[in-house]
Amino acid sequence: MNAERRRILESFRNGPALLTTALRRFPRKMWVYKHASNGPSIHDSVCRIADNEVIEYLHCRSLVANPDSATTGIDSFSESGRLGYFYQDISEALGIIRALRRFTYRFLENLPEDLWTRASDKHISLDQWLAIRESCYPEQIRRMERTYYEWLESTSSARTVTVACKTVSFESFVFRPGVAQENQ
Repeated sequence: MNAERRRILESFRNGPALLTTALRRFPRKMWVYKHASNGPSIHDSVCRIADNEVIEYLHCRSLVANPDSATTGIDSFSESGRLGYFYQDISEALGIIRALRRFTYRFLENLPEDLWTRASDKHISLDQWLAIRESCYPEQIRRMERTYYEWLESTSSARTVTVACKTVSFESFVFRPGVAQENQ
């Protein structure tokens, strides 16, 4: 296996760890936040990633077994309401993601060289597929970060009001000789 493919394959393998690390940065209480009613929450995004991992697992194996076969996906962002993402467990979704990514990595790691560059009129090569899949997690994490910053922005005005109600005047922190002694 050439060095560039090995680098991309290792990055592909590390996708679930990258996702898990990113999720730790976001407070769980905001994982269901949606900036727009039809936009994805972080929770929806993780479930969508699990769905895509299943689809791409099948697509990968199809590219190897029969490069002329057609595989179809689902637009799970637009279908997230019907797919019940809100009710799905994130831990289980992450388990699916980890298991399928590990299984796909091991499958790809042992493929002969000639299968990597083979492409058909209908499909891309495995090299192209891997490069696309390797970049998916960073893109999804950037979307989650945007959702997080939108959530922060939407809650910052509420925090400002709360903080304003509890504001203590700056003068109460200024040391004034004699004042402290008078209050003793």
